[in-house]
Amino acid sequence: MMPADFQSDTSSVSSSSPSYYYLVGVVVAIFTFAALCLVFSRIGVPPMETIIFASLSALAVGGFICRERALVLELAQEERKHAARLGLEIDRIDELYANSVACLVTFDAGTLIIDRVSAGFFDLLGISAKQDLVGAPLEEVLGVDSTHLTSVVYQIKVGTISVREELICKRADGKPAVLLITGRYMAHLHLVEATFYRLPRQAAELGEYERVMDDLERFKKGIVRREGRVLELKGEVNQLLKEAGKPVRYRVDSTTDDSRFVQQLIKTNKAVEHE
Repeated sequence: MMPADFQSDTSSVSSSSPSYYYLVGVVVAIFTFAALCLVFSRIGVPPMETIIFASLSALAVGGFICRERALVLELAQEERKHAARLGLEIDRIDELYANSVACLVTFDAGTLIIDRVSAGFFDLLGISAKQDLVGAPLEEVLGVDSTHLTSVVYQIKVGTISVREELICKRADGKPAVLLITGRYMAHLHLVEATFYRLPRQAAELGEYERVMDDLERFKKGIVRREGRVLELKGEVNQLLKEAGKPVRYRVDSTTDDSRFVQQLIKTNKAVEHE
């Protein structure tokens, strides 16, 4: 006697094969032919016409059954393939969240409540892996302003896939951490799956260097304007003293005429202000 599992597997294989569906179509066609012959003979249809009508009807019904069964077989096979792919995708996502160094967080798009966290996220912020972050507000875990985080989430929701916003977060030890966030919006679940990246140290230093250089450039222009204005005022004072017949008070350049010097300073000052 065969085991029940083996019998069920055998029956499922036999019922899913194309030959089985062809056999069902032939049986239905024969039954249809016999039934129509009986009906036509009872109502007095001539034998030749009975055979023709019954044969055509039996072929049509048998062909329809074969085609319908074949489509059912194809649909079942596609469903099994889809289920297998879905299972692999679920396993891959579970592996990413369980063992990967990727920093992933899934949270509610409206309340910012954490739904799922990967192992890499704990390491990124120095949080103990034993701590349960499910149900915690994401802005509190990151130590960022909720308004800023809500704005980033909105950009992700409206379809700005290339969103890479810089967030100044706070680690568990209280030290600041500059992170980049990007993500995708899952509308059917009303969830956002965000990925966090640590900003490279070189990039951070380069950004700080650029900011310092900008400040120095602004300071330099301010010094130039200030010195130019001082010299301009000295030249104007000397010019006024000359017009009044008095000796000049400031010696700017022994070989430069004060009136020409004033005009040149005005032009230089305007050029600096234009820059």
